[in-house]
Amino acid sequence: MKLQLSLMTGLIVLFTNLSTEAKNIPFTIDGAQFQYDNTHDLWEFYYSFPDTALRYIQITDSKKYIGSLHITVQINSISSGIVEKKEWIVDNYSDTIIRSHNRNLIGQKSFILLPGQYSVDVEINDMNDTASRAKTSLQLLIKSFVKNSIAISDIELATQILSQQSNNLVNLNPSFLKNTLFVVPNPNHEFIGTAPVLSVYSEIYNAKIYARDSIRIEYKIIDGAKREQFIAQFYRVVISDGQVETTSLPLDGLASGVYYLQLSVQSIHNSVDKATALKKFYVLNPEMPVELAPTLSEDELFHISEFATLSEERVEEEFTKAKVLASQAEVQLYESLSENVAKQKFLYRFWKERDPKPETPENEKLDDFRKAIKHANTYYSNILIKEGWKSDPGRVLLKYGFPSQIDRHSQNSETKPYEEWFYNNIQGGISFQFVDLKGYGNYIQVNSNAIGESRNEKWFEQYVKMFESKTDEEMISTPR
Repeated sequence: MKLQLSLMTGLIVLFTNLSTEAKNIPFTIDGAQFQYDNTHDLWEFYYSFPDTALRYIQITDSKKYIGSLHITVQINSISSGIVEKKEWIVDNYSDTIIRSHNRNLIGQKSFILLPGQYSVDVEINDMNDTASRAKTSLQLLIKSFVKNSIAISDIELATQILSQQSNNLVNLNPSFLKNTLFVVPNPNHEFIGTAPVLSVYSEIYNAKIYARDSIRIEYKIIDGAKREQFIAQFYRVVISDGQVETTSLPLDGLASGVYYLQLSVQSIHNSVDKATALKKFYVLNPEMPVELAPTLSEDELFHISEFATLSEERVEEEFTKAKVLASQAEVQLYESLSENVAKQKFLYRFWKERDPKPETPENEKLDDFRKAIKHANTYYSNILIKEGWKSDPGRVLLKYGFPSQIDRHSQNSETKPYEEWFYNNIQGGISFQFVDLKGYGNYIQVNSNAIGESRNEKWFEQYVKMFESKTDEEMISTPR
């Protein structure tokens, strides 16, 4: 029962975590990236909400009722501000005021973006009830699809996939049409019923160049305890370098719970040329209740973890990165260890203690930490520091996470290039200032008001200005 309650709580959070007001609007969002052209990606924004989420009012001179949501999505570039903003209204008509749930209303919007780091602000307002509104912000990393090997898009989970020739296209949103298929997204990631079916849409790139005539497709389903549940393999004839891949997999043999779909694409002629994608989903089958996973000891959990496979070099590298989060006692403990297995177990416990959701198979803190490393290596490597996570901005990114706001200032005749980072939700609000002193792209931290960080209130005068600032004594003696 405890596991079942945990699962359902996770779903409730998924539905309501957008709301910051007294009256919740249950609303779920999701997204997927696809290649658009040689320089841009297509990011699809999916949303879903129950028909009971709206307040319905009667249409003037009509017996029908209408509920309406106003949705705003604003995409902000970390470096250049607002990139795009879209607003639209979703209407739902009914013969009566809807009081019991009948269906979810699903939609999507598309955005064409350059690779980079973005924040996405979402705001929802009930047009018939001013007290019902919700908002959230999320971080979005638009990736560059590789050009020199097989690549794969994100996985889009679908409620149904229909061809343009289907007889069941009534009331389908035209925005669902892509590559001659109507793909209705499933933002909730839920597959419900006694015979649920997992419908999947993805796109494969560069296959004709690097795989020539055929590729191997593998769908693997893994449960929340990382146990393999199902594998299906297919061989596909290569048609183009932008090839659609769809399938439907029966889920009636799976117990209710959390699962992961791993999709792999591999060249038959070159086993090294391989691409993978991963997506989380939920099965809710009333005839297949949640199975309680067998209890494993900490030693058993360690031996099936990634840390048990690390070489001595990798262990040292991983601790060097993690050291930015470690306490002095943890550093002393690690440095007292001599055996590699002991160091592996130290890292396992180090990250286990920081796992914010130990009931899930992934460690969200470790995942965010590795995203920060990847981001730092992409944007803060320079001719002096080859790995961006070792730079000053990289250290701050690893320790404090992604900032709420970054103000970037380029060089001009009076100032050197510098950046200001702001964290709204740490220590009541903190900031960091970094300056590229030599013009090599190597930003040095010169000030911060965070606890334990070096502070210099004259950082702008001393480091940013192109000319040498005067001393306090000189400023006092200078006639006004």
